[in-house]
Amino acid sequence: MKNNKIKAFSLACAVIAGLTVSATANAHPRWILPSHFTVSKEGGDWLSFDVTASHGTFVYDKPASTETAEVIMPDGRNERPNFTIRGKRRAIFDFYFEEQGTHKIQVNQTPVYFTQYKAGRRDTVKWIAANKVERDAVLPPKSRDVVTQVGYTRAETYVTVGKPSTKAMEITGKYLELLPITHPADIIEGEPVTFQFYFNGKPQAGVVAEVTREGTLYRNHQQQIDVISDKDGKVTFTPEIAGRYIMKANYRGDVANNPMVDTANVNVHITFEASLH
Repeated sequence: MKNNKIKAFSLACAVIAGLTVSATANAHPRWILPSHFTVSKEGGDWLSFDVTASHGTFVYDKPASTETAEVIMPDGRNERPNFTIRGKRRAIFDFYFEEQGTHKIQVNQTPVYFTQYKAGRRDTVKWIAANKVERDAVLPPKSRDVVTQVGYTRAETYVTVGKPSTKAMEITGKYLELLPITHPADIIEGEPVTFQFYFNGKPQAGVVAEVTREGTLYRNHQQQIDVISDKDGKVTFTPEIAGRYIMKANYRGDVANNPMVDTANVNVHITFEASLH
């Protein structure tokens, strides 16, 4: 009886998780777009941020949750945004920027765990929503090729008030992170930009990223820049035209000696502005 209950629960989890994984695989990338990337007004100013999930570059499609939205202040402390609104195609929040320096704005996903396994005579691949700690209680007997994966996405951007600073850029040592070597406030059209990727606090090679400028609806080609991080986790590219850009970066790989997962599928989506020369 106990085994039957476990099998029934596992089957239900497999169906639900399978649908969720399918949805995740086809999910729209989430991104944040500020009304401005710099503030020069004396005494500060209000800025507005759009948060959406869309395959199109800065095209509003589906509203993304802003429950985890944070503003990392120039001294490193965290603040919550103001006046959050969730619409049908985007979410919006405002924040008053007056402290001198660079602020990091982020809306990061909650980690999602899935365990894949094979079962039955036909080696059918199934999924359950469980990490390594939880999976043994729900995996059916004689499960094979068991692998647990974590999915995590960061959506972020930077706003600078007055003189640029770097405290808000510091990495946390968790999942995939982007450290701007070229300061976001110093990105200029026609000049090379260098970013560095870290995974769990260490420079990560093999991060695949694409950089796209706004306005894809009005040109025949995406004009996408594709880059892959080197052994030091660095990528370098040149935004040839001034405007707003999004970089979507992904890393998939094994995670050694981790009690929760075997592999990771993690992302960073960062928006930035290339100024006129």
